[in-house]
Amino acid sequence: MAEKNLLCNGVLHLAAIGLNQQMLPVFLGLLLAASVAWLFLSNRLYAELRQNYPRLYGTLGSPKLFMKKSFTANFKVIRFLLKQDYEATGDRAVIRLCRGLRSLFYIYIICLSGCAILLFDKIG
Repeated sequence: MAEKNLLCNGVLHLAAIGLNQQMLPVFLGLLLAASVAWLFLSNRLYAELRQNYPRLYGTLGSPKLFMKKSFTANFKVIRFLLKQDYEATGDRAVIRLCRGLRSLFYIYIICLSGCAILLFDKIG
């Protein structure tokens, strides 16, 4: 980040010059990559839960990748990931998938926030 000295009313101020123009495509690219990875990993997780943990799968609202995914099922899955309830399964494959999805969720939120900040900064 570059800095620029500004003189206002006899007071020297340092103004930060951001790289907003270059960062927006980076954030959008990361959002796209995180979305594709989320679809891939969530599909694998749903198949694993459906096959090996049908009771847990039903508790989460029987989530599916593309077919009638309700808001409540999405909320239950995200809450399941954030509260780390997957640790109780003891299954290494499920735990690994859930940790990956949890990390992707955080990456997605950070990139979405970055895009919003950059876009609102351009407006203002």
